[in-house]
Amino acid sequence: MRFCPRCASELTPRLEGGRERLACARCGYVFFGEFSIGVGGVVIREGRALLIRRGQEPRRGWWQIPGGYCEHDEPIDEAVVREVYEETGIRARVENVLGLRHSLGAPSANVYVIFRLTPLEGEPRADGDEITGVGFFSPAEIAGMEKVQSLSKWAISAALARPDGFERVAEPADLARPGYTLFGLSR
Repeated sequence: MRFCPRCASELTPRLEGGRERLACARCGYVFFGEFSIGVGGVVIREGRALLIRRGQEPRRGWWQIPGGYCEHDEPIDEAVVREVYEETGIRARVENVLGLRHSLGAPSANVYVIFRLTPLEGEPRADGDEITGVGFFSPAEIAGMEKVQSLSKWAISAALARPDGFERVAEPADLARPGYTLFGLSR
C-alpha cells in the first residue's frame, strides 16, 4: 500500500505502536496490515457431520467442513450461515463458537472462527465446480476417508464431545453499538 485510503496522500514509515508502520502524515491513518476472517461450520445431523470436498485449489479433492470468508460488512455469524448454505444447500442456525485458529502469513494474516450449527432444512448438494462432493458422515466413515483436513477432524470431535461453547450474547450497554457481535460464555 502506497497511498492513504482516506485522503490519498503518500504513506510513509513511522514508529507507531512499538514498530515501524506505514502512516499518513496528513490525516493520521495508520496501516496495520492485511487481515482476513474465515468461518467454518460444523453441522451435525443424527450424529453425522456435514463435509464438503473441495473442487478447486488449494487442496482440491480434500474433505473439510463448509466455510469461507466473512465479508467486511457482514456479521460473522451470518457469514457462516451463508457459506454453509452456498456450499451445501443446508439451511442452518448458529448455536455457538467451538474455537478459532489464527495463522500468520502473506499476503494476509487470517483468523478462522469455527461455529457449531444446527441443520434446519435442505439436503446436501454440490455445485460440481467449487464443491465436488458433499454429505453427512459418521465419525467412523470420516476416520476411513482419505484427505480429510485435520482442523475439520478436530472441530467435529469437539462438537460431538461437548454441547457447549461460546454463544452470542447481548453486549453490555457500554459495548453495544451497530456492527458489534459478541460471543462468550453464557451466564
